[in-house]
Amino acid sequence: MPSYIIAADSWSACGRGDTITFSTSQYQTVSTAEQISVPFFAMQDLAVDTDEARILEALHTVVASAIAKAELTPSQLANTAVVLGSTSLDVSSVKAKPEQTIWLTDTDRLSGYLKAQFATSDLHLTINTACTAGTNAVILADQLLTHNRAEFVIVVGCEFYNPLTVEGFYSLDLQSANGLKTFSEARSGLVLGEGVAALVMAKTASKQKQMKVLGYGTGCDHYSLTMTQESGEHINTIIDQALNKAQLNAENIDLIKVHGTATLNNDQAELNAFNQGLTHAPIFAFKPFTGHTLGACGVLELALMDHLLKTQSVIPLPDYVHKETILKPFSQGKMLSDYQHILLNHCGFGGNNAAIIVEVNNCGGRL
Repeated sequence: MPSYIIAADSWSACGRGDTITFSTSQYQTVSTAEQISVPFFAMQDLAVDTDEARILEALHTVVASAIAKAELTPSQLANTAVVLGSTSLDVSSVKAKPEQTIWLTDTDRLSGYLKAQFATSDLHLTINTACTAGTNAVILADQLLTHNRAEFVIVVGCEFYNPLTVEGFYSLDLQSANGLKTFSEARSGLVLGEGVAALVMAKTASKQKQMKVLGYGTGCDHYSLTMTQESGEHINTIIDQALNKAQLNAENIDLIKVHGTATLNNDQAELNAFNQGLTHAPIFAFKPFTGHTLGACGVLELALMDHLLKTQSVIPLPDYVHKETILKPFSQGKMLSDYQHILLNHCGFGGNNAAIIVEVNNCGGRL
């Protein structure tokens, strides 16, 4: 049974709530332990630090706004599950304990915080599958709704500034010094970002202009610790899973939201997968505007799509597209409502891949 995204909210470098702007230059810099400056897409109007209060404030603000937009009552919230996807959770704010050799945050601490704050049901879960965490959280939410485990599901994607993450990607030599250029031949690596997003999902649509989740696929190819199979074979397998569940063929896909980290190998792996049946569909990308928000990106990018749909805005186009050779054509000058079936592709460390297909014009024909 398909599910619907009935409300959404986000906070990222693009802005907060309904005040969203798309710019490829809205990043700042943070420093490594060696005092080397690297670009970073921080949440707009929020000073960069690792304080716990910053994390909880951002989570509360975004989830409260999404709940208000969905107009959920206290009785409905009592039958609402919470599924949270993230890579580093609140690790950056956890204080080391000298008496412990190994210290970790509780994996369900943030989802438990949200349950307590908004009086949702006892069902709160955390997904931690690297960069596909948010996408897998959406998939799990659909399954909970399908099997009547909840009336509504609040899906949260979150990633916060974490010095350990910055150091890790810097040590892998994956960070670009001059911006994130998805699917450009001149791409030079990723730029990390942070963000919080929340979706409210339900089994039925409540209004026009809501995305319907038609199908999805997820799995792990064990190819590498840091990337998926370069041939794109496993990505293609996951896309086929999504198409089969959605009861669609590849030619039914009108538009592709690429993962698009702008690392040399990952963009090429995606392209190789798309060349196996999806050459006809143009692409679009959010990471040039938000940075790579790791485990949050699957939820954040759906929330930004919801914003584009509700405001009938043109799909943002990175400024480098007109200046450089592009690996695959971008959608230009069109709105999401000009398309019907959109594929959202995501790849993660360890070869974890996930894909979702949404239908845009699902309520009474063309929007």
